[in-house]
Order: sequence, then C-alpha cells, then structure tokens
Amino acid sequence: MKKVVIEVPKDKSDTIQSKFKDTLFSVDEREKSTRFTLYVPDEMLDQLISQTNGSIKETADFRPVWTGIIPDYEKLAEEDARITIIEVSSPDFVISPFVEKLKERYGHSGKKVDKTPIEKIIATTESYTVFDKEKFILAAIAGLVALIGLFLNNIGIIIGAMLISPLLGPIYALAVYVAIGDVKTTLRCIQIVGLMVLMLVIIAALASFALSFVIDLPLTPEILSRTDSNAVFIVMAVLLGIATMIALSEGIPEGIAGVGIAAALLPPAVVTGIAVVLFPEGALKAVVLTLQNVVGLIAGSIIGVMFLNIGPRDLFAQAQSRQVIIRVAWFMAILIVFLVIISFLL
Repeated sequence: MKKVVIEVPKDKSDTIQSKFKDTLFSVDEREKSTRFTLYVPDEMLDQLISQTNGSIKETADFRPVWTGIIPDYEKLAEEDARITIIEVSSPDFVISPFVEKLKERYGHSGKKVDKTPIEKIIATTESYTVFDKEKFILAAIAGLVALIGLFLNNIGIIIGAMLISPLLGPIYALAVYVAIGDVKTTLRCIQIVGLMVLMLVIIAALASFALSFVIDLPLTPEILSRTDSNAVFIVMAVLLGIATMIALSEGIPEGIAGVGIAAALLPPAVVTGIAVVLFPEGALKAVVLTLQNVVGLIAGSIIGVMFLNIGPRDLFAQAQSRQVIIRVAWFMAILIVFLVIISFLL
C-alpha cells in the first residue's frame, strides 16, 4: 500500500481528481492549491502517476518533476510549477474497509509490484551519478583485497573483494540514464566508471611495484587466466549485464547482484595493473580483456533496462531517449566489433 500526496494549482484540481475517483483520498483546499492524499495498492501506483502526469501537463515545455526530466530553474520559478508536486511513501499500515476492497479488486496478495515506477529507479541511482569519495575508497580497498587474493591464488579472497566492490552502481545508473535519454548524466556516469577502473589499474600497478622490492611475486594461475583476451568474454559480460539488471528488478540485494559485474570487471582491472609491472608482454591482453568486460557489461545493462521497459513518461522525452539509445547502440556495436577484431589479432 502506498500513500500518495499530490498538490496542484486550483484550476487543475477538478481534472486531476477525476483520475483517481475510485481510490481512497482526502482533499485539503488551500489558498492557491489543492492537496490530495491518496492510499492505493502498489499495483496501481505506476498507472496513477502516468494518469496524473497526463492530466497536469498542458504544454511540451511544462513537465512535472516526477517525469524524470527536471525543468529549467526559470520554469520552476513560475507559480504553477512551485506548487505542483507528487510525493510517494509507504505507511507502516493502513486500516480502512475501502482499502481492503481495493486490495480485493486488484487481487493484492503481497506479491512484488509488476513495474517499479521510473521515479523510484531514478531516485535509487542518483547517488551513483556524482563523484563520491567514500565509494572510490571502497573500490580501492576492494582492488587491494583482490590483489592479495590473486597473488595467493585464493579464489575465496577474490570473491570477498567482489562483495565489497561498488562497481555495479555507476554501471546501473549509466544504463538507466541512457534509457531515459539524459546525455549529461550518462557522460558523468561514464567518467565515474572509467575513473574507477583506471584507479584499480594504477593502485594494482603501484602496489605490485612496491611489493616486488620486498617479496617475490608469483604469476599465479588466477593472474595468468586473466591475461587471455577472447571474444567469448564479451558475450559473457553482456549476459552478466542483462542478468544483473533483471536481478535488481526482482529485489535481489545490490551487494549480491553486483558480484556478477565485479567478477567480470574487478579481477581483470587489477591484473592489468599487475601485468604492467611484472608481466609486460601480457599487459596488452589484460587491457583488452578489461575493455571487453567494461563494454560488454555496459551493453548488457542497457539491454537489461530496455527489456524491463525503463524509460521516461513524457512523450517528448521518449522521442529524445530513442535517439540517444540508437546512437549509443551504434557506438557500442562499433566498440564490440573493434575489440573482437583485436582479440583475434593478439
């Protein structure tokens, strides 16, 4: 059950009220606006938001905040935009005969909602679209733990590094913002993913260089196995990206779902740093393998969010997002073909 608070200008209240006349709601008349408080089953939420959005939006220039496209600050200054808002929360419980009838009507059985509203998905990815020092530190620690596991040839330690790696978040955010056509945020996510991978390579190279003066560092099977670039790894990475997005949509915790992405990306990036110092002849193959996994995971994640029908509600934004997706698809296809050719030449 969801509690939905919708506040709109008075001249739009009659139109919007007709969209949820079959739900339980209360009305609070204010000086310039009307506030509605609704209680709806989870299954109704996405449809309700879509209908509400269509009722309020009158022109292509005015898009409510919950469409996923933030209006310009100048438009936010307009009075109608200032008092137009929708807020969704989950109350601990609701006692109402009418709510029970709604649950029966919509076959509510406590099961998972069929479709997560795009607004909620965007909210969960926002923290991964900015440079977060703590996440980079966590990624560095995960890289060092993986380094130890690789040199000890200990798969358990390597898996432990995967569990604490924060690599999933930026890739998931990247796929979501491609799906909604937000180019600026997509580019920022690409920068974050690139910097994280580059940081892992540099840290592994520096640590390997420093340790080589203290102890003999062996090229273990776990290390050597990740200096073999093969086109099949791109296919594996694409499938992992798709599977991870579906797993997240099914409510599997991020720490568990992210292991697949970390498994494909964390060890190869660390091995690249190791190879640069200890095994230069294998460094190029390690670099290609890392790039294959990065490109494959991003491509798979984008395919995954498209499979889940993640996208903007606004028709104008939908047209923009389709253009962005087509351009990104062509770019990813060219990259994949290039990496496949390189893998055959090495």
